[in-house]
Formats: sequence, structure tokens, C-alpha cells
Amino acid sequence: MNESVMRRCAAGLFCLFVIWGTSCKRNPVSWDVDQTVPLFHTSFSLNDIDTKYLKYGVSDSGYRLEYENILYSYRINDLQVTDTGIDASFNLRKLRLNDQEIKNTVTLGEINPLFRLLDGQLANVPAQDQSDLEPTDIDASAFFETATLDTGFLDISILNDLPVNISLIVFELRNSTDNSLVASDSFRQIKPNGGVSSKTIDLAGKTVTKNLKGSIKRLVTDESGVPVLINASKGLTVTLGVRNLRPSYAIAAFPTQDVISQDEGLTLDMNGAEIKYFKVRTGRLRIKVVSTIQENMSMVLSLPGTTKDGKAFYQELSLAGPAGKGVATTEQIYDMSGFLLDFRGKNPTVTDTVNTFHQILRVTLDSSGRKLAVGLSDSIRLEYRLEGMKPEYAIGYLGNTLNRTGLDTVGFELFKGLDGDMSFKDVKMDFVFRNSIGSQGRMKLHHLKGINRFNQRTEVLDADPLKSYIQVGKPEFKRDAYTETSFSLGASNSNIKSFLEVLPQVLEYDLETEVSPGGNINNYQDFVFDNSKLDVIMRLDVPISFAFGGLTLRDTQSVNFNELGDMSRIKSATIFLDMINYFPLDFDIALQMLDKDFNSLGYFDVDPNGGVQRGSFDANGRVVQPSETTLRIKLPREKVGALVKTQYIGLVMKVKGTGQMQKIYNNSKLDMRAKVQFEYEMRND
Repeated sequence: MNESVMRRCAAGLFCLFVIWGTSCKRNPVSWDVDQTVPLFHTSFSLNDIDTKYLKYGVSDSGYRLEYENILYSYRINDLQVTDTGIDASFNLRKLRLNDQEIKNTVTLGEINPLFRLLDGQLANVPAQDQSDLEPTDIDASAFFETATLDTGFLDISILNDLPVNISLIVFELRNSTDNSLVASDSFRQIKPNGGVSSKTIDLAGKTVTKNLKGSIKRLVTDESGVPVLINASKGLTVTLGVRNLRPSYAIAAFPTQDVISQDEGLTLDMNGAEIKYFKVRTGRLRIKVVSTIQENMSMVLSLPGTTKDGKAFYQELSLAGPAGKGVATTEQIYDMSGFLLDFRGKNPTVTDTVNTFHQILRVTLDSSGRKLAVGLSDSIRLEYRLEGMKPEYAIGYLGNTLNRTGLDTVGFELFKGLDGDMSFKDVKMDFVFRNSIGSQGRMKLHHLKGINRFNQRTEVLDADPLKSYIQVGKPEFKRDAYTETSFSLGASNSNIKSFLEVLPQVLEYDLETEVSPGGNINNYQDFVFDNSKLDVIMRLDVPISFAFGGLTLRDTQSVNFNELGDMSRIKSATIFLDMINYFPLDFDIALQMLDKDFNSLGYFDVDPNGGVQRGSFDANGRVVQPSETTLRIKLPREKVGALVKTQYIGLVMKVKGTGQMQKIYNNSKLDMRAKVQFEYEMRND
């Protein structure tokens, strides 16, 4: 073919495609396409209902029902130390100043200048009666700069070194700054040459400064009667001593002193229990000190009866004072886990008590020698707390505790997905009372009702052995040790068969428990571990034969039809269910569409509606050939829209019972494979 012919053919083909393309836009063309995709695969068996409870034997592979359900569990979870401690507040009224004294001497020459001329001579000394002698400055800065005293005493002692008897001295002490009177008193009949007279002045409410003036307001002496040696440098020595000073305000150098001191037993609230020993599982000791006093402090905390690894608890803590006029806060938290607390008190060999531990606490003001201004608004506040103390174990008397639940409910998992009619050939259930609390106890079952939440059927248990109090024994002192007291319920002593045939998923109960019903009969030898409890257990372990009638098995499968493309082009859909039945039982099947919140969007129409046929079985009820059934669910276009919202498919398999006892084997199952076929309408628009 030459080149010109090829060009004419290519141009013709291009025009043909253009014409065809424009004609398609004016007249859309559509055609149908089938697409089949797998949907889900699932399998039903009694093992799938709850593999924990249904077991099959080695000899004949028949099922046994092994099930244990805790109906109720009682723990002494309130056996813990209620947060307990000490709040100590310390202010200036408890802060003391040093006991000190100063001396000041008034000589004979100062009393009367005439005696200076006679110094060293023998002379008769006439009687004297003088008033308002020259005041003497007294430096009291060794005591404080200034102090307003809440309590305190001034001891005034006058030593007479004169050669004559003093019949009267009136002494007065004033603050130099404002001449305010501090003390005034009279002293009488002070013998010559070393005689002493003393008085005590109450300083409560007084303000005393470091600059004082001592004044002899009146001095009356007797005559000597004979010549005596005149020594002008001797005279009267006034000694001022202060003691027990507790100021309400002071500028002073406070001495080192214990501001808080405790050595005693601290009694704890144990909610009725009387405990001798307490091994801590969790808990802490929190100490917080807040101070506005501008000195450092130190603290010693000793718990002689609180030990870990053979060592008693002992802590020393430095508490820094605040800077300037601020507030200093020191907080320390100690983990008490693993400590054994001796709760027998401070001196158990003398006074053996309970719930009391020995603690020694001392907070000391460490003097720097600096003079500080301290007022009543200044304080040291101590918070000392045992918090969240729970035992790993505790030994003592646990207290007589009586607890009744009232009506309450608990789940019963054995029949969690079942309803319908189901009969048991032989049923025996044990009620077990398992006690790991280290004390005797007793229980009583006042009420027990089984409830099937699917069909609302109920049955109240009537069992003779459970109508009276059940006594439970005490285990040995060992973690995880327990005692068991059990009663078997069967057809002869209860209605346990009809109770279980309700297929309850919920148990409604009313139980009474009592710990130490006889009181402290074990002389403080009871105990409790952190995992100790008193359990009421329902236990089955029996070979099972079933009579089925309307027994229902349930399953839910997740699906997502949106992944299949544009749902608006689907003309119809068909779901195929390929069923292989290894049960010797017929089933009816229902499929429900559920949205993301498990709300129903309606049911599928299953065809044929005869359900799933049983497999072929031998004389022992064992299936030797499973049945195979294919079920179809057709969805026309008007129903396909519901698939868009469908997130789950609920499967309900209802057994068609024969009314006869039927043994079920471990190979009994119903296998289901689902696939969906869509018919799409394809368009070229």
C-alpha cells in the first residue's frame, strides 16, 4: 500500500471514531456484568459457644460440662488504716528565751560621796535614810533587744556588802527608752557584810528593752554602833535574772531548743478491727513542715516498732528556714511498702495493746546566734500523715463484720448466647464456699433467681441445703491458702434442673456474709492477706446429654459493601450460603442486617426456607456424613440500598429439636461460607 492510500485510510478511521463517539454521547449504551466476591466464613459448634466449659472425654468424645461461676465475692477491703496523723502548730508562745542573769553594783561611795574621804579608815557609820539615788544604767542586751512577754519572771537579788544592816531598800527597774516601769519592790532587813534578799517579779504583759535603768528610790540603813572599816568600793550588788521567758513578740537570739517533741503511741482507726501486726502493701508517710521563723530546723523521726529487712524506720531531715520574711515549706514522702508495723503500742512487754504504733518525733530549732524578730503571727506548722495504708497481711482480730448484699445481679456465662428449650438428662451442681480470710465465717443464701434475658424466663432456686447458715472454716496462715465447704444440689434436694433449663444469662441474688461470728475466739490470731476473700461458687462437672427444642446459637460477622464500588449501578444481588452440617440436628437460619450501632435494618429472605438438614449419624448419635445445603438470599434493586448502611450481619441458628435426649460430640459443628453475587449495569456515560 502506498503512502497516500495509508493517509486516506487513517483519516477515514479517525472520522469513524469521532462519529461513533459523538453518537454514544447522544445515545448511551449499557450492558450487564456479574461479579461474585466472598463475604465471610464462620463455623458454629458448642465449643465455639464457650470452650472453657464444654469438654469432651477421651473414651467416647462425649461432652462434659465443666463450669465454675463466682456468684459473689466478699473481701475485707475496708481493713486499712484510715488516714491518720498529727497536726502540730507551734508559735512564739511555745518558744522560750534563755534563762540569764546580769549583775550591777552600787558602791558605798556612790551612795554617799562622804565615804570616799573615809575610804580605808575606821569610823562610826551613822544611820542613813536617802531617797532617789542616781539611777544606774543596766545593759540587758544579753537577754534580748526587746521583748513583750507572754509569761516570764524577773528574779531580783540584792547582796549587802555594806558594814551596816539595811533595814529597807525600795528598788525600781525602768526601760530607758520611754521610762516605763518594769518592776518595783521593797527589800527589808538585809544583814551587813554579805547578807542577801531576793524577790520575784511576774513579767507577764511587760515589755522589756535591752537598755534599762535601776534606781534605788529609798535606802534606809542602821548605824554601825561601833567603828567599822570603810571600803568605798563596796556596796550593793543587784542581780537581775530572767527565766521562763516566753514572748509574744521579741527581737532576740533564740537558743537551740526542741519545738516539737513526742514520744508516744499513735492509735489508728481500723474500722472495728483490732490489729497486732500490719505488713504494708501500699501506703506512705507524708511529713510537711511550714515555717515563718527565720531559723533552720532539723527533724528526727523514729518508729521503733516499724521494721523492714530487720531495720527500724529512722529518718533525719534538715528544714531550711525562709529567706527574708517569707515562708519555708519542706515536704517529704516516704514509701512504707514492705514495712512491718508492730501495732502493740509503745511498750508491748508492759502494755500490749492494738492498732497503736510507737513513734518518736522531734523538731529542733537550730540557733544561729542571730537576733531575729519573731511575733505571734510567726509559726511552725507540722503535718504528719499515714496515708493509703493497705496491708499485704494483717494479724489480730478482724472484727465481727456482717454484710448483706440485698438484691444484686451477676452474669452467668455458661448460657451467654442461648435461649429456647433445652433439657438435661442428669444435673448436679455444687455450691462451694471458699474462704481465704484467716477467720471463721458463715454465709446464708436468701435468694437466687436465674433470668434468661432473651425470652425473660425465670426460675427461683429452691435448695434445702442452702436455707440455713453455712459455716466456713479458717485456713492456715499462708498466702493463697483456703478452705472449702461444699453442698451438692440435685433432683432430690433442689430444683436445680429446672433452674438451669431456663438457660440463665443473669443471676439475681441476695446473700449474707459474716466474719468472726463468734467474736475474738482465736485471741488475736486471725489474719487477712491483700487477696483474701470469701467466694460463693457454683460448680458443675458432669457428663451432659441434651434434649433440644428451639435452642438458639448466635454469631455476628462484620461486612463492608461500600468496598465493592458504586452501589447505585447494582441491579440485583444474591447472597449464597454454603452450609455443611456436622450436627445430628436440623437448623433454621435467619440473617439480620445491622448498622454500625447494631441497630436492625431488617432481615434477609432465605430460600429455600426449610433450613439446614442434619447430617447422617449412627446409633450413638455420631455424625458419619455431614449434610450440604446451599441457601440463597435474593435482593432486587429496591432492596440493595439497605446494604449501603449494613456494617454487620447477625446470624441466628435455631435448633429444630426432636424432644429426645441427644448426645453431642466434639466434631459437631455447622460450617458456613458466604459469598455475594452482584449484577452491575455498566454505562459508557
